[in-house]
Amino acid sequence: MGSIETKAPAAELSFEKFHNVVAKGLRSSEKMHHGVNPSDKSELWDVPIATERDLDEAVEVAREAFKSWSKTTWAERQQVLAKMRAELQKHVPEMAKLLSLEGGKPIQFATGEVMASIGTLDYHAKAPSPGEEILQDDADLKLTLRYVPLGVAAAICPWNFPLVLAMGKLCAAILTGNTIIIKPSPFTPYSVLKFAEMIQQYVPPGVVQALNGDDRMGPMMTEHPGIDKISFTGSITTGKRVMMASAKTLKRVTLELGGNSACIICPDVDIAKVAPLVALGAFFNSGQLCVASKRLFVHESIYQEMLQELTKVVKGWKVGGTAEEGIMLGPVQNEMQYNIVKGFFEDCAVNGYEFALGGKVGGEDGFVIQPAIIDNPPSHSRIVTEEPFGPIVPMMPWSTEEELIPRVNDTRTGLGGSIYCADIERANKIASQIEAGTVWINSFERPLPQAFFSGHKESGLGGELGRHGLLSYMNPQVIHLYKTDVAKL
Repeated sequence: MGSIETKAPAAELSFEKFHNVVAKGLRSSEKMHHGVNPSDKSELWDVPIATERDLDEAVEVAREAFKSWSKTTWAERQQVLAKMRAELQKHVPEMAKLLSLEGGKPIQFATGEVMASIGTLDYHAKAPSPGEEILQDDADLKLTLRYVPLGVAAAICPWNFPLVLAMGKLCAAILTGNTIIIKPSPFTPYSVLKFAEMIQQYVPPGVVQALNGDDRMGPMMTEHPGIDKISFTGSITTGKRVMMASAKTLKRVTLELGGNSACIICPDVDIAKVAPLVALGAFFNSGQLCVASKRLFVHESIYQEMLQELTKVVKGWKVGGTAEEGIMLGPVQNEMQYNIVKGFFEDCAVNGYEFALGGKVGGEDGFVIQPAIIDNPPSHSRIVTEEPFGPIVPMMPWSTEEELIPRVNDTRTGLGGSIYCADIERANKIASQIEAGTVWINSFERPLPQAFFSGHKESGLGGELGRHGLLSYMNPQVIHLYKTDVAKL
C-alpha cells in the first residue's frame, strides 16, 4: 500500500489481559487499577496506569509518525480504516462482552455499540475527501482553499459509550492525516485498549496509541505542548477546565458536553406507536446518553393517555444485572453516577413530587436503579433544570407552542431534542425554534456517523462526525496565485 509500513499481525488476542499502546508495542506499568462490573460490583481485570513519561514518549513518537502519515493519500488511509473495520468485525462477540462487563450494558445493546463502531469505521472508509475549493479564478488571481492536517490529536473519552465515541474521534483524526493518542475513561478502559491493540498491525508505530491513566492524565494531555488538538466528551464542568488548560498552548479544542434535551409530543400522534420510542429516548442505556430525552413535554389533550401508555411500556421491561437473561435496562455504570442519580430520586421524594412510575433505588448487588417517571413536577425543580444522566425523567403538559418553546429553551444547554408529530410541517416549524445542535423528528435520539453532531450554548464547542467533523481535525489554508509575472500592489 505504497508508503505505509505496517507491523506483522499480532499474536492471538487475549481479552483478559490489557496494556497501554505506546510507540512500537504494548506496555504495562508499575501502578495498576481495575474497573468494576456495575452489575455486581465485582473487580474486573488489572489495567496499567500510564505515567507522564509514557505520555511524553507517546507524543514524541506520534509527532515523528505524523511526518510520514500526513503525506499518505486519502485513499491509502481509507484502506487502513477498512482493514480496521474488518478486524473489529472478527471480534464482535468478544468486544460486546467487554462492553457489557465494563459498562453494564445488556448484551444486545453492547453488541449494538460494537456494530455502531463498525458502522463508523465503514463511513469514514468511504467518506469523500474535502478536496480543494476554488474561491476565485480570473485573469489576474486564483484563490484556492484547501485543508491540511493539524498534527497530534488527543481524545479524552467518556464511560457511557466508550468504544463508539472513541471510534468517531479516531477515524476522523487518522483519515485526515493526523496521529492520535486516546485516553479511555478509567471506569471503562478495556474495549478501547483492546481495539487499539488489535489494529496495530495495520498502522505504522505512533499513528494510533492508547493510554489508560488516572485523574492526572487528562490535565497532562491538555497542557502538553506537543499535542495540537483535544477532543473531549464529558461533563460541562470538566469541559471548561479542558478549554482553559488548552488555551495555554492554543490547542484546537472540540467539546461535546452535557445536555438537558426536551422531547415534545404533539396531540396528533398515534400514542401506542410513539410511546415505545419515547421510552427508548428517555431510558436507553439507563438514561446514560448525552442526548437522551431528559424532559418530556406532552400536549395536555393526550397527557394522561400518554402517561399511562409510557408507564405500561417501561413496566414491561426487565431491569437488572447484565448476567440475567432478557435484560432491557442494566445498571448505572459507576458508584459516583449512582449516587448522583440517587440524589435526584431523593430530591423528588422529599419535595413530594408524584412518581407515576418507580421510586425504588438500591436493594441490588450492583448499581441497578429502577426507572422512574415524575408526573408534572414544578418547572424550577432539580429534575427539570438539571441533568440526572440516569433512569429518571420528568413529564409535563403543554398547551400552545407559544408557551412551550420558551420552556424548552429555558436551559443553559443545547445538545439535542426530539419531536413527535404527524404534521411534518408543524414538526419542522417547532424544530426550527429549538436551541440545540441536533433535533430528531419522529425518532428517538440516535446520532449517525454521517451527520455533524454539535452542541449549542454550554453543550459544547465545535462538533464531530460527518463532513464538518472531518474539517475540525484540519487547518484551512488559502493559496493566492497571482497570474502576472510580479504581483501588482
